[in-house]
Amino acid sequence: MSAWGVRRRAFDAGQIQAGKSMVVEKFGPWSAHNILLGGDVYTMGKGVAGDEVKLRRILQSVSDLARKPLDGLRVLDLACLEGMYAVELARHGATVVGIEGREANVAKALFAKEVLALDKLEFFQDDVRNLSQGKYGEFDVVLCLGILYHLDAPDILAFLERIAEVCRDLVLIDTHVSLAAEKSFLHKARKYWGKTYLEHDARSTPAEKAQRLWASLDNPESFWLTRPSLYNALCHVGFTTVYECHMPPELEKPADRLTLAGVKGRRRNLFSSPILSALPLEDLAEDVKNR
Repeated sequence: MSAWGVRRRAFDAGQIQAGKSMVVEKFGPWSAHNILLGGDVYTMGKGVAGDEVKLRRILQSVSDLARKPLDGLRVLDLACLEGMYAVELARHGATVVGIEGREANVAKALFAKEVLALDKLEFFQDDVRNLSQGKYGEFDVVLCLGILYHLDAPDILAFLERIAEVCRDLVLIDTHVSLAAEKSFLHKARKYWGKTYLEHDARSTPAEKAQRLWASLDNPESFWLTRPSLYNALCHVGFTTVYECHMPPELEKPADRLTLAGVKGRRRNLFSSPILSALPLEDLAEDVKNR
């Protein structure tokens, strides 16, 4: 018998609904990840009710860009919220690890894992800033969806370095960016531009911060990188090609949010232009003429 009163691998719609009700009673309703659990029972409700449109984009991007079939991938889902992306890839046969900082979200993700009997899926409650190869190993694909813009400077760059450390092939990043270069910070003698964003009131208690499921874990402010600074940062930490994804579409995506794919390859030398090959890559310029 599971923690939610459901017998493992023998679920009917009534059992699933009863287990879901127990989760909701203790941890609140699902906020964004609408997962079909079986028997016509969804975590949020029948229909398109959460992040399904983004899920379509992410799954297709992983399938098209990773250099292995889905069932041969080891995938890391950072700040996985209620686990939908991790669950989806595990249902396609991937081995998946999800890391999430809030207990309520981990509980919901574990419930979906148990109901769907996903033995190749693991969830850990941890701060993504603790990521390291020694702790979690290496991954073919890393998902960094909706977390980068909740980190403050200079944690953003240290976090991207850790992603590069554990990533063998592909990172997918979905994040807000700053549309203006309002302020800058230095990391390893390089300058990065963006703006600050208020995450929590300075008087917020740890308990109040924990209840704000759509904010940072603890830092009162975050830093949103500009597009050029984010592209430059990915290059600096070791991703050799960076693409911006527009299809499959997310028609309601705001202008300050984007999906990027970073490929971790090996920089190739130019036989036809060894002079250029010997030069370092140029950084993309920022529009800071009015600063």
